Amino acid sequence: MTASMTVSALWLYPVQSLRGQKMDALDFTPDGLRLDRWFGIRDVETGQMVGSSSAKRAWRPLVTWDARLVTPLDASEPKVEIRFPEGGHVVSDAAEIDRMLSDRLGRAVEFRGSHGKPAPKRYELAHCHLLTSATLRRLHRSHPEGEFAPERFRPNLLLDCGDAIGFIEQPWLGHAIAASSGAVLEGTEDCKRCALTTRAQGELPSDPKILHTVMLENNTSAGIYAKVAKPGRIALQDLVSVA
Repeated sequence: MTASMTVSALWLYPVQSLRGQKMDALDFTPDGLRLDRWFGIRDVETGQMVGSSSAKRAWRPLVTWDARLVTPLDASEPKVEIRFPEGGHVVSDAAEIDRMLSDRLGRAVEFRGSHGKPAPKRYELAHCHLLTSATLRRLHRSHPEGEFAPERFRPNLLLDCGDAIGFIEQPWLGHAIAASSGAVLEGTEDCKRCALTTRAQGELPSDPKILHTVMLENNTSAGIYAKVAKPGRIALQDLVSVA
């Protein structure tokens, strides 16, 4: 269906709504990616898990925080370190973690996902999310001043498609997406975008035109969700083909 592509970047997101951790390889199980969005932050007042995509301003800083596992992927009680852009950090098993997060957010929150039990997810549409360089190139062509970095779109896999330009992932729905390391995914649905893509994070500035461009050029979609059709590993520089 398409020429081979190369896996150029991989991310795991240990904490829901926080910035991801770059990986050299990801192991896909029948249930998806272990420890992806395993941890989360709960609003004490509402009892709901919180996220940066929410309209509530209190949660917007979350996407500026970095999360990195400090235990192996197969740990029975995984732990994660959160680093804040202004400096400082906290590990998930620290006694003061709820207080530190609450102080920074200005609302009482609880950190969830400790003691080997995953936090409830805000939503769960698919096992993983993938994006191509072709889509990013197409969006940048329409808004040349914008920084269409993959980090804005929070994929688990970024595929390098060479000089290709266009929204090439969407025809992959229902098709096998096979990596040379062994895992096979299947495209399930388009990934609709929200205001989170416009938020400042890391070295990326705030840019409302990012989402506006996605809306105008591709009906708010960029990239696709996928499920695991055959468990296995996907590693950097793997060749990927779609059939």
